[in-house]
Amino acid sequence: MPNGKTLLVDTSFLGDVLCAEPLVRALAEELSSAGGGEVDFLTSPSAVGILQGHPQLGEVLCFDKRGEDSGPLGLLRLARRLRARGYRRAICSHRSWRTAFLLRLAGIPERVGFDNASGAWLYSKRVKYRKDLHEVERNLQLIGGGDWVAPKMYPNRAERARAEELTPTPNFVAIAPGSIWATKRWPREYFAEVVTQLSGSESGGVVLVGGPADLELCNAIAGDSGCINLAGRTSLRESAAVMERASVLLSNDSFPMHLGVAAGIPVVAVFCATVPAFGFAPRGPHDIVLEVAGLRCRPCGIHGHQVCPEKNFRCGEDLQVETVLAAIRARQNQF
Repeated sequence: MPNGKTLLVDTSFLGDVLCAEPLVRALAEELSSAGGGEVDFLTSPSAVGILQGHPQLGEVLCFDKRGEDSGPLGLLRLARRLRARGYRRAICSHRSWRTAFLLRLAGIPERVGFDNASGAWLYSKRVKYRKDLHEVERNLQLIGGGDWVAPKMYPNRAERARAEELTPTPNFVAIAPGSIWATKRWPREYFAEVVTQLSGSESGGVVLVGGPADLELCNAIAGDSGCINLAGRTSLRESAAVMERASVLLSNDSFPMHLGVAAGIPVVAVFCATVPAFGFAPRGPHDIVLEVAGLRCRPCGIHGHQVCPEKNFRCGEDLQVETVLAAIRARQNQF
């Protein structure tokens, strides 16, 4: 691959951006062995924190497509800023026509993207999108391929100190009950029962994690259990530091699941409406996916729905609390 400045691009969901992080390391190592070259990353405002502090990135740039970079004039202004930076190549793991058009408008000579992107014709090189691969491996195809490795985040000293302040006793069970899509969320009352069962244990207790949108849900789950509820109280990077202090994570198929993988702790992942075959399941050596197999209606969509199309939500309700508790306790005891 040629030397020079390379721009990596992903402005999609937080989990997608974190799954693009191994691409940073692989590309930086390849460029280093070939004589060097700078690597920057363009992402959304909400995902900037995922990549900040990365030792193999130059700059983390922001594409505020719903703010100052919105509309034709905003896109043109951003394209001019990118053009001024003199990128030789752009590698885009996001399959958006707007992103593809931005890179073409910026005049970047070599533009690499997936062949099923909505603006694929705007790329100078198109790479086959492999549905049979994990998202990490799919992204690595953009530079020639590679094996799955866990994504990484790099919390700084202050963020780790904040995590220690919020969770003075380590080796707790981290629980992330939220998701944007309702049919990806295991039932609230099931999470509440897990919290009740584990809060009084000698294992370090329970810490609920999530963003501001998860606060009401986490408050209802916490009840009077005495667990620590951090929903809405930590940044992405502080959440990553909190995960590093946990013994195990219980999560839906959502962004915190990827945070747990990045932290290197065992992950118990509950897949309701979605399936591991989509390519986003955790793959750490001690991770496990729990799901209800054999349902003809599953998966009901790439992201699930806000209301179960079958009006029964069996993919969530048929996965029993005892099964999940057993998976958590096995990982607490062994790792």
